[in-house]
Amino acid sequence: MIKEFKEFMMRGNVLDLAVAVVIGAAFGKIVDSLVGNIIMPLIALLFGDTDFASSWQWNGVTYGVFIQSIIDFLIIGFAVFMFVKIVNKVTFGAFEEKEEEPEVAEEVLLLREILDELKLQDAKEEQKYIREEE
Repeated sequence: MIKEFKEFMMRGNVLDLAVAVVIGAAFGKIVDSLVGNIIMPLIALLFGDTDFASSWQWNGVTYGVFIQSIIDFLIIGFAVFMFVKIVNKVTFGAFEEKEEEPEVAEEVLLLREILDELKLQDAKEEQKYIREEE
């Protein structure tokens, strides 16, 4: 039983998840402090208040705290988005191979040029025919 638990804990996914939870909790505290101690007081100053989060309420409903939570969520969501974007670029960018265009044979290029010339001649003849009808 202990051996199985040890194998389970030593799996890469479990360790990655544990690290992510710890870092996420620490990052959440930083964002809470940023929003609660810097951003919300600045917003409160704009509205002429001292404590936006707790003083904005209506019949006991503290919607200022709710607005603060929304700002927390937006900052954390944006930070996670940027982190995932960078990780994807580093991870998938390293393994992506650029597809090279296949080399086109000289005969194919020559045939394309002939086709373009024929289309051009056809267009000129069509214009000439239209002018003669007018």
